[in-house]
Amino acid sequence: MRIENLFTYLKKELKARQDVIKDAIYGGVKDWDEYRYLTGKLRGLEEAEQELTDLLRKTELDDD
Repeated sequence: MRIENLFTYLKKELKARQDVIKDAIYGGVKDWDEYRYLTGKLRGLEEAEQELTDLLRKTELDDD
């Protein structure tokens, strides 16, 4: 498997998980603690996605 395919797959999965969490937040949470937990989890997934994007960009630049 090419590394680009792995990055693409992981980014797709991270986006899907982000969408599930956003739907849960938009659908209503039972209390403030759950809201904070979900927004923290969402932020972590967004950071992981950004790290993958940056790493892929760096990998592409190193190939040049």
